[in-house]
Amino acid sequence: MPVLYKYEKPLMGIWKICESWQEMLESLINKGVCCSGLDKIQSDKRKQEWLAVRLLLQHLSGSEAHIRYRENGAPFLSGLIYNISISHTTGFAAIILSKNPNPGIDMEYHSARAWKLREKYMNGNELNMITSLCDTETAGNDDANGATADTETAAVQKIATLCWCAKETAFKALGETGVDFAEHFHIEPFRFLKEGFLMLKEKRTKENQRFRINYQVTEDYILTWKE
Repeated sequence: MPVLYKYEKPLMGIWKICESWQEMLESLINKGVCCSGLDKIQSDKRKQEWLAVRLLLQHLSGSEAHIRYRENGAPFLSGLIYNISISHTTGFAAIILSKNPNPGIDMEYHSARAWKLREKYMNGNELNMITSLCDTETAGNDDANGATADTETAAVQKIATLCWCAKETAFKALGETGVDFAEHFHIEPFRFLKEGFLMLKEKRTKENQRFRINYQVTEDYILTWKE
């Protein structure tokens, strides 16, 4: 069973997708219930992701709880006291189960996509912050006291992806429509580490909540979550 990581506090897991969807289906306790949802999915990749989430839920909860969806697309559980948030990226799936009303989780594989789209979801202060964090990240990873262009590019893409994941996590936790990531979500200055947290303030609601977004950066993916 390819459960890559399991966390107890919060209750959270990551599944490394390496089986066919047919093999994954055989591992489910209640195949009949899942088959009706699976039949609506066309691509093998999406079937794998869909099943990986349900296998994770089965593994973490030890029960036959089922995932339902609200009108806005947000998932919820029937048969469990937990609230759930879901994410998947190429080769991996992740879920978080929490008794808190608004958990969130997101994961992305490493790519240039978040940096290329930066102006769609980041404000000026955040872009300046990325530049500063990138300078810190590349310091010491250089030859002749000068960071290489490749090192700088990898660092800025990594930090941009983390910021994207953090805002996706906040979006899931907030549960509001009409959210503009650049206007309504503001990431506060933070220190970039392989594992850590950052603070994000939302300006979409009158409460102006501050979310603590935890994160983990690995060679394969970046993971963010809010309990």
